[in-house]
Amino acid sequence: MPTIELQQVKCPNCGANISQFNRFRQTLECPYCHSTLQNPEAYAVKRDMPQPEFIIPFKTADYDFGKNLLQALVKRKYVPTDIFTYMRTEDVFKAFLPMFLYDGNYTASWNGHVDEKYQENNETKTRRRYVNGNANGTYSFMCLAYEGEEVPKELREFAKLMEFDHSNAQYFSPDVFAQETDDFMTVEVNVEKLAVWSHVGEQELQRQVDEGVHRAAGSDVDDIQYTMSYTPNSDGRLVLVPFWFIYYNYRDERHHFIMDGLGQRRDLSAPVNMEEKHEINKYNWSMWSTLIVAIIGIIMLVAKVQAGSPVLIAGAVAFAAALIVYLVRRHNILSASEKIRDAGANLFLQQQQ
Repeated sequence: MPTIELQQVKCPNCGANISQFNRFRQTLECPYCHSTLQNPEAYAVKRDMPQPEFIIPFKTADYDFGKNLLQALVKRKYVPTDIFTYMRTEDVFKAFLPMFLYDGNYTASWNGHVDEKYQENNETKTRRRYVNGNANGTYSFMCLAYEGEEVPKELREFAKLMEFDHSNAQYFSPDVFAQETDDFMTVEVNVEKLAVWSHVGEQELQRQVDEGVHRAAGSDVDDIQYTMSYTPNSDGRLVLVPFWFIYYNYRDERHHFIMDGLGQRRDLSAPVNMEEKHEINKYNWSMWSTLIVAIIGIIMLVAKVQAGSPVLIAGAVAFAAALIVYLVRRHNILSASEKIRDAGANLFLQQQQ
């Protein structure tokens, strides 16, 4: 099996393992404690790693990642308006992570029942009819080929399972890394492809087959049962996939933002302005209280209480009015907060330039 040489440096300051494909420069910054290592090759241990079959190059730069973080915070509801005043970002984590590609074809034979209406003696009746069919399809997804603490847990969870992007994948070549700077890192594959398939891949295949069966059967069929078989094209080809990651701090809280290197998938954790949520919820309660009045009116009508109709009308009108007030007030509060965050993001961006 072809291999590539992976140089792994153990940081003498924090003990973290730093893995890179590029040859090291005269100095190297540890992405964990940010200390600078002089002559890092003195700390390097050379190890062979299976050569990836595919690589998905970065289509975004660190500037794009930063703008996406700011935009995500601006658009996220209930984020405090002073987020950019008190936000402190840690260093950006740029990485190629190894992932196993599982792809192939599946077929499933299914059966179920459908309710069928028919006429008998001028009456419409319903009977259960047995139906069956076949569902065929393809599957293609990637699972993270690493377990360990060198990669932040949030990024490990984000990269646990992903679709394989055929359009951006390239056959692996060291030349791809010549286009990158030395500020990215990677980790060594440390799990077996069959174990990853057993823990993650089989469940994902089952989910995709289940969706395919229900799509083929249609929404009218219930009590669906099926048997399936699949033919893999590969049992876990190795792919290097690009990711961005950062921790940021707001007051005493630590949050994260993740984006894949293509800029297609993102994950954000963010602080919540509870005062703003409570302010909106005040109008929420008034809306539901008027709905209760309308429901009481309906109950009175069903019970043939004479006053039921006026109560229902009054409750319905009050509910409609309260709903309009709630929606308008909610929109105004959230829009005002977003405008303040947008102004703060622009100022924050100017200060970073």
